[in-house]
Amino acid sequence: MTKIAIYDRYLSTAGGGERYSCKMAEILSSVPGYSVDLVTDIYADTESISRGLNLDLSKVELKVFPYISDEYIRGFTEKYHLFINATYLSALPAYGRRNIYICYFPTPFDVDFNFVHRFLLFFFRVPAVWILRLASKITRGFTEIEVKEGIYQPKRFMLGRGSWTTGRAVIETGRKNKFALGIKNPLTSSIPDMNVGVEANLFPDDSQEGPEDAKKFIYRTVLSRGEKKTVVIPGTGEDKNRYRIVVTSDTFIPSDSDGSSADSRILGVAVYDEGSRGVLKKLLLKLIGYVPLFLVTYPKNLEFLESYNKIISISEYTAGWVKRLWGKESTVLFPPVDTKSFACRESTVKEKIILSVGRFFPEHHNKKQYELVRTFIKMLEDYPRDMERYRLYLAGGVSGRAEHKKYVENIRKLSEGYPVRIMENISFDGLASLFKKASIFWHAAGLGEDENSHPEKFEHFGITTVEAMSAGCIPVVINKGGQKEIIKNGIDGFFFENLEELSKITIDIIRGKIDPGPIRRNAVINCQRFSNKRFEKDLLAIINELLDGI
Repeated sequence: MTKIAIYDRYLSTAGGGERYSCKMAEILSSVPGYSVDLVTDIYADTESISRGLNLDLSKVELKVFPYISDEYIRGFTEKYHLFINATYLSALPAYGRRNIYICYFPTPFDVDFNFVHRFLLFFFRVPAVWILRLASKITRGFTEIEVKEGIYQPKRFMLGRGSWTTGRAVIETGRKNKFALGIKNPLTSSIPDMNVGVEANLFPDDSQEGPEDAKKFIYRTVLSRGEKKTVVIPGTGEDKNRYRIVVTSDTFIPSDSDGSSADSRILGVAVYDEGSRGVLKKLLLKLIGYVPLFLVTYPKNLEFLESYNKIISISEYTAGWVKRLWGKESTVLFPPVDTKSFACRESTVKEKIILSVGRFFPEHHNKKQYELVRTFIKMLEDYPRDMERYRLYLAGGVSGRAEHKKYVENIRKLSEGYPVRIMENISFDGLASLFKKASIFWHAAGLGEDENSHPEKFEHFGITTVEAMSAGCIPVVINKGGQKEIIKNGIDGFFFENLEELSKITIDIIRGKIDPGPIRRNAVINCQRFSNKRFEKDLLAIINELLDGI
């Protein structure tokens, strides 16, 4: 069996990069003889991810891989025949037998650093690295415990601190003596009396399933709100044996029970690793919990790239900058676009909708939704008859970060009184429906930016543009970045250089100065260059060549 790992640290965000990594997982997990693990460092529900991205991850196993130390990285990755790092802005070294680095764009690793980040990096990087190395050494490289599923913050758990579960958590441990597991119904829980069960099965380390005569440990209890208990599970007795521990409990959703909470996660009992530790070990583990991750993951140079056999770029735009900034050659593998799900009949009547799709955030890869709303409002004022009954829809994901929510609120305030709809965290089906209704598609990432000074601020490819084409929308997109590889100007869409040109092209389409029929037909045909089928064919060719001889 060929073991493959695909690492995506931001799996839970379910964005464009995650569709890239998860589509790889879907394809490779269907190949006979391949076993695929989808790896992340914060627990994510793969069923929800599958629904949100319209993918089938049923044959993929989720692995939780929190960054704790370099030794932990080596021990985790070296067991794979192929390790694929599909995490944006990752400097993780890889130790699989073959290794691939997916580059969405060679963005500088300090792109979001401010004065505080640089100050901490200069003065505290060496102590932080030293602390992690020492802690890893005295804890046997953190190999005694493996979080399999269901713990939201596995790093906190592995460092001896508490973490919420999803209501079903699976942990494996190889401790020879005993394993003390803390379980708590926190004060912030909305369950007065929480039912909790702990079941442990002892099995040989090389077995997928425990033998029928395996030792079993079963514990049941009810925890009142704020109550904590410690469950002591017998040791394995031998190095080759491990316990698989399953913790189950009642669950609640904070946002459902408390109107002031935005937390929509399903939460169960909180768990703690309460194994006996000396004072020094406890101190070191506590210190690790306070070490900002960037202090130990920020690369001093590009040496980590030498651990990879191949770099894959998602576009010619990215590949050009990989060569220019990193001095490395790369293979282009365009992102997979589910063109079938967005396709609609040629006879479908389009509505008076202008659509823009992209995550809402104010940072360097900002999609410029605020500027698009201002343009739309100006068009309503300048061309009231032409724009009559036209609506602007902005669809995209929003994270829980305060600055991201504030950005959306600023757009909402600007839109008050105008036919503008903001669709946050829309479902896949809802998005497909929007594309099929919309007449015109706008995309402006990189607007007003200098491509030579900040190439990372432009669209690295443009998945949503391809989705729009497959739905028969007329794309009007900025003539920058990866968009230039998708659109043939005047044939299957249009480029604009500034907002005035965006407005003019859009009004020409609305007035009928541009015949939409041929543009839509060409868009539907030409977007197939980026279909799932084409991605699968090109991906398997790359993988087969790389694994040949293993």
